[in-house]
Amino acid sequence: MTRLSVAVRLRVVLGVFSVVFAVFAVDLIRAQWLDPVVAPEWGNGVSPRIVAVEAARGVITDRNGVILARNVPDYRLVLVPGLLPSEAESRRSVLIELQARTGVGIDRLVEAADTHLARVDPFRAVVVEKHLGTERAIVLRAALAGLHAARIEVTSDRRYEASGALAHVLGYVAPIPVDRAVELQKVGYSPEGRIGLTGVEAVYESRLRGENGRRLILADPLGREVGTLGDTPPRTGSTVELSIDLALQRAAEAALRGGIDAGLSIVRSVPARPQPVPGGAAVVMEVNTGEILALVSLPSYDANLFNGSTDAQAFERVLQDPGHPLVDRTYMETRSPGSIFKPLVALAALEEGIATADTRITSNGYISVANEYDPSIRYVFKDWAAHGSTDMARALARSSDVYFYLLAGGYREDGREVFRGMGADTLAKWARLGGFGRPAGIDLPGETGGLVPDSRWKEKTIGDQWLLGDTYTYGIGQGYFTATPLQMTVLAAAFANGGDLLAPRVVRGTREDGRFFPTGRQVTARLPGTPAHFETVRRGMLAAAALDGTAFTGVPTGWQIAAKTGTAEFGQPYPDGEFHTHGWFMAYGPFERPEIAVVVYLEYGVGSTHAGPVAKEIFEAYQATRGGPSRVRQPGGTP
Repeated sequence: MTRLSVAVRLRVVLGVFSVVFAVFAVDLIRAQWLDPVVAPEWGNGVSPRIVAVEAARGVITDRNGVILARNVPDYRLVLVPGLLPSEAESRRSVLIELQARTGVGIDRLVEAADTHLARVDPFRAVVVEKHLGTERAIVLRAALAGLHAARIEVTSDRRYEASGALAHVLGYVAPIPVDRAVELQKVGYSPEGRIGLTGVEAVYESRLRGENGRRLILADPLGREVGTLGDTPPRTGSTVELSIDLALQRAAEAALRGGIDAGLSIVRSVPARPQPVPGGAAVVMEVNTGEILALVSLPSYDANLFNGSTDAQAFERVLQDPGHPLVDRTYMETRSPGSIFKPLVALAALEEGIATADTRITSNGYISVANEYDPSIRYVFKDWAAHGSTDMARALARSSDVYFYLLAGGYREDGREVFRGMGADTLAKWARLGGFGRPAGIDLPGETGGLVPDSRWKEKTIGDQWLLGDTYTYGIGQGYFTATPLQMTVLAAAFANGGDLLAPRVVRGTREDGRFFPTGRQVTARLPGTPAHFETVRRGMLAAAALDGTAFTGVPTGWQIAAKTGTAEFGQPYPDGEFHTHGWFMAYGPFERPEIAVVVYLEYGVGSTHAGPVAKEIFEAYQATRGGPSRVRQPGGTP
């Protein structure tokens, strides 16, 4: 036997073993990864490949099942570099032919054919053009007949309904950021994939995304599929159900727009002042569960701008808008809340023994305080009116600044303490007990906690000593103290429910395979206080919503509510000594059996005049959309 014949036989044996091994390998892959099917016969050169099957993203609905974020068909032109000729001249000829048939520039085609990914996996499709219209997709599909290296693929795009009203809540999905590509590919994302970047889309990404499937195919030497060996179907993402009521959200948005315009009227009427940038926010929250029924921030934007098909100019207009529409004013931006902070100051004074419900203080429209180093210098701290002698409930009803100056900072005359106040550090303690200075815990990204100042903070941050005037302004919710509308809503709910600071939630739960998984009620802290002291504050807020109170403008038909107005000065004074003001309104109702808390914030305006009517419209919209009182589920109830 010659050496040549031995070598030939050896090659034949090795070839047989290779074929047998390949068969076993395919069977093993099919058994471990895929649902088995009968394998077709294949000829020489055919090889198995695993192809990922993208899962459909879960939809997002409001609490009533109205779809807010859905998937719609989308088309894209892709190039498969591995199906191009390997010889350079022939390869370029095919690309030139593709240019002629598709209209895509040769430079873009050359770039797509020679990416790093194409060198690693030449049979992975590279996206050349996306978001094709249906007509263009049909035309291109016909034009590409006979050219195997390029094809039209059907994928899906995210479409947001009612986006302007809910853009901040829903967020958006977008192509995978370059700086996260490697990290996300390790957990199964494709380079051309999309991911939730803001809002609910980002926070609940793992549930919305679903789980990709796999197909084991047979491919010929050109990479074309010639048979299927088995598959594991993709698992569609969960349905995420918001606590938001879309009808109430839209009503709150319309009411807020009207309030913003009304508040701007007082600024626009003064020609010497720069034209203001409109803005505002409104929050509606169930007081017993923490579920957010409406969360409105204006100006807003269209989340569909971020799907990649919008022209660059429209996108740039959003980025350059001086109203910062990408910022959600309900929980990302802080302001001085003004007098809607006074109910917490009142509770603190009661608990600290500084005052009782019957403590009376007289306001003649201002107090005058001597400079502690030079008594000949006196500072005047104004009230918005001369309220006369008031007890605590009346002081809340009429929003007497002098009353709360004294609760916060006390008063001395001729070196004698006339009234002992709490002081800045005790105020700071109670502000923190009320949930301020830290995020409220909403299930949305980017929440800020605001600022709770104290004497040490001022010395460390500003380099100045804390002054009595700082304490006075602190006591009426101004000065360095800042909060978000969402934090003020959580506080209002705590007064309504007896002291529970609830984590606000925009998602009620998720639905998977016909089952509902609620997010549940979460208490983040407890606002301390005796029942009697809570009742004193609540009665003061009830009086504020009476006809002779400052909050009467926010009272809805058929309900009693507990409320408080706020008007906070901001910016630099004008030559006439006047400031711009934020308008605030905080309330809950109905009073006897509280269901919802409402907070309205206007960048420009007066609490009673402009913010109150907005709250009234929101309360009445709630009555209309939810069928009136007593419709709120109690904690632990079924959805």
